[in-house]
Amino acid sequence: MALVHVHGIGNRGAVDERRAALRDSWFRLALLPAAGCRSSEVPILNPRWGALLPPPAWNWASLRVDGVEALGDEGPVVDSVAEMVNLVVAAAPDVTEGRVLVTAARTSLLWAVELLAASVEARSADERDATVAFCARAVAYWAWKTGDGRRGDGVGFFAWLGEVEVDVDFLDHLDEELKAWQREMKDSGGEKDVPDGWETFGGVPVPRPARAAVRRLNAVLAKTVAGGVMAASRRFMPKGALLFADVAGYLAARGSVERPGPVVELVGKALDDAAGAARAYGDPLIVVAHSMGGNIVHDILSCHRPDVRIDLLVTVGTQVGLFEELKLFAASDPSVPSPQAAKVPALPNVTRWINVVDVRDPLAFAAGPVFAGAEDLVFHSGALLPHGAYLTSPDFHRRLAQRVAEGVRS
Repeated sequence: MALVHVHGIGNRGAVDERRAALRDSWFRLALLPAAGCRSSEVPILNPRWGALLPPPAWNWASLRVDGVEALGDEGPVVDSVAEMVNLVVAAAPDVTEGRVLVTAARTSLLWAVELLAASVEARSADERDATVAFCARAVAYWAWKTGDGRRGDGVGFFAWLGEVEVDVDFLDHLDEELKAWQREMKDSGGEKDVPDGWETFGGVPVPRPARAAVRRLNAVLAKTVAGGVMAASRRFMPKGALLFADVAGYLAARGSVERPGPVVELVGKALDDAAGAARAYGDPLIVVAHSMGGNIVHDILSCHRPDVRIDLLVTVGTQVGLFEELKLFAASDPSVPSPQAAKVPALPNVTRWINVVDVRDPLAFAAGPVFAGAEDLVFHSGALLPHGAYLTSPDFHRRLAQRVAEGVRS
């Protein structure tokens, strides 16, 4: 087996490389075993296509509006926004006193674990894998105890949350609960239903990156509250402007089948390499694509490289359905839809396609109404910025692995 992950827009630099390493650890723990992977050493390829696109010709001069004459006398809107944020914090001052996770957990333990997992920065592969395993155990514990949240959550369901005062103690108490839960499962003698794969999560103590994430979360929030939200007042910074630049840059330099552009060439080569590795292992080929990465993968599979066979395609937070509605793909057919063809035919070189949408993600679009063979699934991340929250979410990886292992539902 081999897995290719194709990133979305705006990905550059060391921070994105660290995220890729953490994401790969989640793939190895959850998705790959669920899809039938028989080896922990199979390659995961991450073609980094963003750096292939040209830099801005004026070095983002179009973003600079400081000192420009005002049109009218109105004051900045950000003052009222900052005031609103400060009112929220004043209503719940505990969140600035080392209690970010405790505050979240008393509403939902799952929220607290998701927040922790999204804030982890590991120094080594061992630390990263240990932290992923710890978060995976915590989410499995939450899901088993609450029935995926149907029976309750928060301090009303987990009474021990009422005994925890600060985040550092929350981690230790959670660790004790996880160990007690695993002992309970082992001692039940088969009388209780054991969640699939729970024993693979290990029994490691709270990893260092998790404790560091708690300190960082509280420090960042305290700094944000102290400084208001002025940093968020600028409509775009270069990182945000890359979102538009990467879409336009890819479409302008996509190339043709005979002369593919650099992004098509890079991702196409990664698919070729992964296909070779999958054949060598005798396992399926998996592609996971986020955001603009889904559009690139569809372009390649439908036009540039229809010879590449994908066993499982997972698109998350993508605009593939929108791009086809606007007929932006190289293979888009303006005659579809029509009385003869209600949808775009399924890609013959993709065995299964899962498209995941968070309904609060403004950049995520359904594919099922547009493409035959697309399996739309909704995931509620609960994140403030859901577009980037899919692949850092332990619950997302847990649920995706379950659906992949179950196979296609009729």
